[in-house]
Amino acid sequence: MDLQPDVQERLMKEHFEFRKLMEEHRAADERLHYLQNKIRLTARESIEEVELKKAKLRAKERIYHIVDEFNKTRGQ
Repeated sequence: MDLQPDVQERLMKEHFEFRKLMEEHRAADERLHYLQNKIRLTARESIEEVELKKAKLRAKERIYHIVDEFNKTRGQ
């Protein structure tokens, strides 16, 4: 993700939900890479792949919302 390093570092230290979402996004990304490197997926793995992509997107949207709120409060 393209977040400003200083903002990301501060939120990782101070914002529990942000830290949790970043970890969820990273874990989903790692599992997706594993699945995408397989030659063939089972039906269950194909469903998991779709669900992981959705989870990553939800986490990313919430992460950017938190960053946006942080930047608004910092700019005031």
